[in-house]
Parts: sequence; structure tokens; C-alpha cells
Amino acid sequence: MKYSAPSVAASARVIHESVEVLKSLVLRIAEAGRLRVDVSRATDLMYAAGTGVTLTLITTPPVERDPRLSETMREAILSAVTVPAPAEAPNGSPDAPPAADPVAVHAVALRALLTDPPGVLSPAEQQLLNDRLDRLATARSHATVG
Repeated sequence: MKYSAPSVAASARVIHESVEVLKSLVLRIAEAGRLRVDVSRATDLMYAAGTGVTLTLITTPPVERDPRLSETMREAILSAVTVPAPAEAPNGSPDAPPAADPVAVHAVALRALLTDPPGVLSPAEQQLLNDRLDRLATARSHATVG
């Protein structure tokens, strides 16, 4: 049997499925009111960070690898896309992430919670609400996260 690399189509399908799993996890963070950016942006940032760390580690000779690279990137991304729980809120420490705009955080949370409403809104109303919440979340979160 001859070895060959997996097809591009098979790889794309697996990647798409893994991103969807990641997106569902990020949606849960948003529903909890802990996301400072919209779900799509947080998913993209997390996926890009994970991919970048993986590629960096596999292309770096083992003796030169930073054993804490993955952990450091994880903490940086979580700090960039999430807000601390009220009990965890920093007391003005200099290395604390910038405060999240509460309107953006609540817009992201409300958008996540209303992804599948029980038929209260018409499709047009749902689309309008989603548009407004996305604009609030994106415009206001970009002002606090570069």
C-alpha cells in the first residue's frame, strides 16, 4: 500500500468541523457574558493562535522549542477575548488587560443567547436585532481591543 497525503477536500472538511466545535465552545463563553469580542472574531483569533503555535512548534528543532509557548499564547488569547469573572476582576494591576466595554460584552452575550429564539421574533425582526447587536459588539469591542 502506498502512502499519500490526505486530500485537500478531506483536510478542509476536518478543519471546518474542528472550527465549528471551537465556535460552539466560544458561543458558550459568550452566553455566560464573558466574551469581549464577537463570537466569530474570538473563534478566528483562537484558531489562528492554535495553528500558529502548532506550526511554530513543529518547525522548531526540539532542543530550541519553548516549552511554555502554548501556555503563553493561550493566556494571551484568553486575556484578549474574554473578560474576567467579577470575582477575578483585577485591581488595577499594570499587566491587566484593558477593561471591556460593558455594552459590547452584553451585546455579544445577548446575541449568543438569542441564536435560536423560541419564535418570539419574526425572521426579519431577528435579522434586524442580530445586525444591531453585532454592530454594537464589533464597534465597541474594537475600541477596547486593538
